[in-house]
Amino acid sequence: MKLLVKLLLEFAPLVLFFIVSTKFGVFVGTGVLMLGTVVSLALTWWLFQQVAMMAIITALTGLIAGGLTLVFHEEFYVKLKPTIVSLVFAGILITGQIMRKPLFKALLGQNLHLTDEGWRLLTWLWIGYFLFITGLNEYIWRNYSTEFWLAFKAFGLIPITLAYALPQILLLRRYRLPDAEPLFGRSSPELNTGAVKASAQPARQPI
Repeated sequence: MKLLVKLLLEFAPLVLFFIVSTKFGVFVGTGVLMLGTVVSLALTWWLFQQVAMMAIITALTGLIAGGLTLVFHEEFYVKLKPTIVSLVFAGILITGQIMRKPLFKALLGQNLHLTDEGWRLLTWLWIGYFLFITGLNEYIWRNYSTEFWLAFKAFGLIPITLAYALPQILLLRRYRLPDAEPLFGRSSPELNTGAVKASAQPARQPI
């Protein structure tokens, strides 16, 4: 339930952005998106007394891109925002791999209680995701209409993210530390055995 509420708070400003931009134009929509982002962060803090670093970076980048869009009256900046955010996240995660530190944990704002190998695998998976979104956003805004890009941002990113993240639950279960509480109810003996084996293996060097 907590995760669902966080997702709704995070993506609600995007839906408002699409609705308002479709009816009143992208510049009015950008103003609504900026306001919605601030309200979303405030509600997240009020409900959970915590805001993930990933959400803070996304919000700050959105506010800067939105501000430039309104000041210069140029929609280019708000279209570039997903590209910049994705590249920033990919850069942070790659830096963590080089330094052999699970910086993804800091971005998420929570500890998933994974083995070192689990954090490495999860980090590489999301590096790939952020680079994919970077390329996809660049292709769409450069080759399609603003209306199409708005629909992609509001209704494309959500299912793409969920479709990519949900299968990783199996990976999270497999690489959980043996003494960590299961993610969803009781975990099967098979999965627990996998976690024990994974934690017993020496940590591989990042590639």
